[in-house]
Amino acid sequence: MKEEADDLKKPLTDKFGETINFKYVDVQDDEMKDYPDIKEMLSRVRLPLTVIDGEPTFHGGLSINKITEVINKKLK
Repeated sequence: MKEEADDLKKPLTDKFGETINFKYVDVQDDEMKDYPDIKEMLSRVRLPLTVIDGEPTFHGGLSINKITEVINKKLK
């Protein structure tokens, strides 16, 4: 999943620049302790899980178009 996420990073950062903070977090990593609300819900979603502004937004796949649409709406 990291590779798929990395494939999204460049077009998203090219389009939105520093207005976004793109970060991949492996759910098996210790870093998940920093996201207790997300960790709690992992048993109820299909990975990958896309979180935007701290809110789980999409799960089960990665879509540049859907992610871009949500970011555009939030930036208006």
